[in-house]
Amino acid sequence: MRITRNYMSNLLNGNSKSSNASSLLQSALSRSNRGRRSRLSVQNSRTDSLGKISTSNLTGSANSEKLYYNMKYHAGQVYDYAERLNGKNKESVYEKAKASGSTEEIIANIKGFVSHYNSMVANMKKSGSRTGDNYQTQFNHLARLSSLELASTGVSRKSDGTLEIDEKKLSEADIETLEQVWGGSTSFASRIALRADSVASYAERSMTAQASSAYSSLFNNYGSKGNYFNFFR
Repeated sequence: MRITRNYMSNLLNGNSKSSNASSLLQSALSRSNRGRRSRLSVQNSRTDSLGKISTSNLTGSANSEKLYYNMKYHAGQVYDYAERLNGKNKESVYEKAKASGSTEEIIANIKGFVSHYNSMVANMKKSGSRTGDNYQTQFNHLARLSSLELASTGVSRKSDGTLEIDEKKLSEADIETLEQVWGGSTSFASRIALRADSVASYAERSMTAQASSAYSSLFNNYGSKGNYFNFFR
């Protein structure tokens, strides 16, 4: 069979064009895949980065919320113990002590007051807030003003602002002395209670602010960039 020169030329040219077209198509697909992988890598990197930031913010906020929760709790306990020590009614701890001859209940309430007072002060210090510092200044001032009276019942202020109990001296204090120092609306306990109530309110507001800040940060990190819903799929 004779194959003309033109036929052979056309056949070779066709194969060459087909090969070139195939090569171009493969090259284009390769570039497209590389671009897609690159975009996915960048997107995943951004998502991971945002995820780390968000987790860090939420963890920090949770720790702050726990701190203010503890502050609120201990401040509330300080207020409650002070109310028991106030001795307003006939069923007060002092009247019971006079009837029984035992100061155990009074002492138990003083110990409870001091324990929660120290925890409240520790929380305020840990918060590092200006408001917390202001309350500590007020507490220290009141403790200094009442230092002699408190000392007569075995309670003294330490250099860090917390209170310390000399249990032997406290147990030896008579009912009249305990009532004079710890009872009544002008006692150290009652004056601290008024401020402890304010501390509890401040801690509650701070808890709300921390929670709000954490969720705002979460939506700012994800929602505004269009990644929030993709991240949580």
